[in-house]
Amino acid sequence: MNKYYLIFITIAFLTQTAPSLFAANITWYQPDFPPYVILSGPEKEHGIDDQIVRFIIKTLPEDKHVFQKANYKRILENLKNGKHGIITPLFKTKAREKYIHYSEVPSYLVLPNGLIYHKELKEVYAPYILDDGTLDLEALCKSGKVEIGINSGRSYFGIIDRTIEEYKETDVFFMRSGIEHSGLIKMVANKRLDAAFGFPVEIKYLGLNDSLSFLPISKMDNLIPVYFGTSKSDFGTVLVDKINCLLAKKETLDKFSQYYMDWLDKNMLVTYRKLIKDYYKSTLP
Repeated sequence: MNKYYLIFITIAFLTQTAPSLFAANITWYQPDFPPYVILSGPEKEHGIDDQIVRFIIKTLPEDKHVFQKANYKRILENLKNGKHGIITPLFKTKAREKYIHYSEVPSYLVLPNGLIYHKELKEVYAPYILDDGTLDLEALCKSGKVEIGINSGRSYFGIIDRTIEEYKETDVFFMRSGIEHSGLIKMVANKRLDAAFGFPVEIKYLGLNDSLSFLPISKMDNLIPVYFGTSKSDFGTVLVDKINCLLAKKETLDKFSQYYMDWLDKNMLVTYRKLIKDYYKSTLP
């Protein structure tokens, strides 16, 4: 029997009969992470995950929802300490799985992080670009010729995270602990920093396509799953079970994917649609 159908049957009675299962509020943690979470400006609350959260809240009207702004480092510390909160977007890592209760399936998938740099510095990176057009990140870091910005607590996934761990005691990386994720990319645009890791949609949101370039990194996965994450507690178990019920529906996954696709340019959209079609074909029963 389809495991997603089993999730739906198991949880349906629970979600429809209990007025509320939480003595405490549901706290939605909000990193300042446009275009995923937009906390200010004309597109405030219309980010990719802003829309996802609103959708979830509408399906849980019996519960009280509050919002708290914080960077990923603080958010993860709170969840590790058992706080009654939840975060999206969140990547799944082995370290986080020790204390984070993730949704059973991803809410949507994203194209991977890459290196964002100023177009005037193109020649600096040319020696480290492989035949397939991707960046040899390890070779670039070994050269010691650039300083790359990273956000405290943020996972960039895959080889990027492993490289950060390997070179964290060197001068290769500049760590920023503020709440605003866009700050590093703005520093790159203003030539105050050589480069930063990030998504192409972050450049698009800031309107910096004319001055900044995105360079894909070798050995990164083609797609990265995005999850809901909460604390490993009774609170977290009940909340994630409710969300799993929603994610068991194809129309929910399609809606969440569309929120992301709205931010992709035409070329990326064609690639993304093919990749997610292949992904779900290989993972869904």
